[in-house]
Amino acid sequence: TQLRAALRASAFGPMQIMFPMVGTIDDVRAGNAAVEQVKAELRAEGIPFDEKINIGIMIEIPSIAMIADLAAKETDFASVGTNDLTQYLHAVDRMNPKITSYYQSSSPAMFRILGKIFKEYNDAGKAVSVCGELAGEPLAAIVLFGLGLRKFSMNASNIAHVKRTLSFFTLEETEEIAQHVINLETQADVEAYLKAEVAKREQKLAAPDNK
Repeated sequence: TQLRAALRASAFGPMQIMFPMVGTIDDVRAGNAAVEQVKAELRAEGIPFDEKINIGIMIEIPSIAMIADLAAKETDFASVGTNDLTQYLHAVDRMNPKITSYYQSSSPAMFRILGKIFKEYNDAGKAVSVCGELAGEPLAAIVLFGLGLRKFSMNASNIAHVKRTLSFFTLEETEEIAQHVINLETQADVEAYLKAEVAKREQKLAAPDNK
């Protein structure tokens, strides 16, 4: 019913369909098959819809992240849900205050798996974006940009801070920083390193000859 409604609405303007909580290529194919079935029904009924509507997935489960190259072949785009991906990658319940220290969204492991996703989708010429709290964190944004992300989804209140932080760096600098980050050992190391890099540039901007 939801697919039918979405496809019917696609006749009136740009629309995309995205499947959440995808864990395997079987899930991707099942979703695509359901879309094709509804398309066939609408054609038979003479109901218009966008024949070229883009179909994508949420990448929230490590299993699909690790085969992002295969997923990119069967989808038009992907959005990485960093809140759930962090939780499942680190095997932690982010709603349990007793174990919040294990919820490490800026860990080297997290950035490594994100880098893999971005590379596979970028290499395939498919759009990839990030949603979740990580996309709106200025320090994390430096690394995400350096790893190849170009589409961020965040609260409007975070946009100015993220843009200001990114403005301190060239593309090449973010790439160098990202490569350094994925070779660090702990989230604490990552955060300390990124804070130091930003502080150096803020100090340079504040120097008398730059005023």
